[in-house]
Amino acid sequence: MAKQFADVSCKYGAPMGRQQWCESPDAKVHLFRVRFVDWDYDDGGAYWGGFLSPPLYCARDEDGGVQLFRRAENREDAKAQLRVVHPSLKFYR
Repeated sequence: MAKQFADVSCKYGAPMGRQQWCESPDAKVHLFRVRFVDWDYDDGGAYWGGFLSPPLYCARDEDGGVQLFRRAENREDAKAQLRVVHPSLKFYR
């Protein structure tokens, strides 16, 4: 299975989460559920915590201009949350 994220590089433990950006507010993005390792870390080593929190979703475009994260009960809820802040985003599928 392909990794979802690049490995983090941190001398003193895992960073909390990952940076978000949206340089292309009208981009077409892939929205996917983040897979966790040991309940609280993404596959690149960033710490997200929240063992009992809703699932984490990531929206990312193919050019690297968008990377956004949302906690949501399901994919449709994540899309709805993202559209509130970025109404011009388009989603694959």
